[in-house]
Amino acid sequence: MASIHAAAADDSDDTDIDAVIEQLANIPVDPPSKRQLCDKCSRPISVCWCSFLPIAPLNIKSKLIILQHPSEEKRCLRTAKILELSLAAGRCKVVKGKKFTFNKNAELRDIVANPEKTLLLFPSADSLDLTNLDLTVPYNVVIIDGTWSQARAMYNSSPDIQTFTKVEINVGKPSNYVIRTQPTEECLSTVETAAITLSHLENNPNIYEILTKPLQALCSFQLKHGAVHHFSKEYLILNGLYNKPITRKIKKKLRKHEDIKSYIR
Repeated sequence: MASIHAAAADDSDDTDIDAVIEQLANIPVDPPSKRQLCDKCSRPISVCWCSFLPIAPLNIKSKLIILQHPSEEKRCLRTAKILELSLAAGRCKVVKGKKFTFNKNAELRDIVANPEKTLLLFPSADSLDLTNLDLTVPYNVVIIDGTWSQARAMYNSSPDIQTFTKVEINVGKPSNYVIRTQPTEECLSTVETAAITLSHLENNPNIYEILTKPLQALCSFQLKHGAVHHFSKEYLILNGLYNKPITRKIKKKLRKHEDIKSYIR
């Protein structure tokens, strides 16, 4: 009887092995197919925001130049693409790099021909308020596209762009780009910065609504697919919700109830 049971067990083992081999043989060799992407915005079709773009690209007097950090191009939630698709041909140019010089960048050489008409959106002690600019002339508007630490490094390593007239925006309200953490409440996405600036320079408030409509759709899609609402680092720190270490300087400012914005950017 023992030999009969042993034979039955051997047969069962052989059957199990055969089943496993058959399952392994049926595993597809080719990698799983990726989600179909939109040819224009490069987003998955299910979250494509192209239907929210203006019917006809906006023809503006100003020219927008976006200095984009290489890592920003890899981000699936980048907003510079909205500007490329929303503005008329020749009105928006994206230049990729970490350091920008007039000798190596033809676009910047063209800009420097009219330095008094070139604006760099960057906060500093000598930045002008956007609302104080002369609106009778067209401008070249330069925006650094990257995280705040990347933007600061790009600015510091590019002395040539530091000669441009620096301008800052005082909006007094938080960014609508709620699916990405901003350093402070006033920090804006690239598309929001451009939208506010162009709306003022072109004296057309509708430009802001047109350019930020795809951004609102992008955020809405992401939130519906599981993304969470992000608050600024400043908001989290001030409300005791920040779960990472903070510097001694910030702690000192908090104890004195002083502004911490300059230590977060």
